Amino acid sequence: MTAPNPPDSIAALDEARRTCLGAVAGHLIPAAHGMPSAREVVTDERIRFVLAARPDLAAPLRAALRPELGDDPARRLETLERDEPDHRGALLLAVVGAYYTDAGVRDLLGYPGQQALSLADWDPASYLDEGLVDRVLARGPIWKDPATGRRAERG
Repeated sequence: MTAPNPPDSIAALDEARRTCLGAVAGHLIPAAHGMPSAREVVTDERIRFVLAARPDLAAPLRAALRPELGDDPARRLETLERDEPDHRGALLLAVVGAYYTDAGVRDLLGYPGQQALSLADWDPASYLDEGLVDRVLARGPIWKDPATGRRAERG
């Protein structure tokens, strides 16, 4: 027995919403300094990638791209900021996530992605020698109770 195919996450966005997404993406991240605009990069494939990682964004993204908000990307973003900040946040996260996870964009930025580093436990980290954490070490441990937000006291 084979596992059923998962539903296509992009199917929640009809053609009009995907066109709107391209317009908003291009407004948020225009082409500049040798970098492509988000309109060029934020394709169905990139949005599928984002929604696969964050399926919770599908419904607010769909709402943020509804036709009733008009065709002007700037006015759409202003309306969402004022009336529906969660939907605006989902839209921004989807665009930025799709843009910066694109291999071509990462290549242009010179960012190879996360890389595993080998650390030698016998070799102190350079930030210790540079004194970057001295104030934190001198302060000592701090813990706040998540229920009250108050700093815990040593007993």
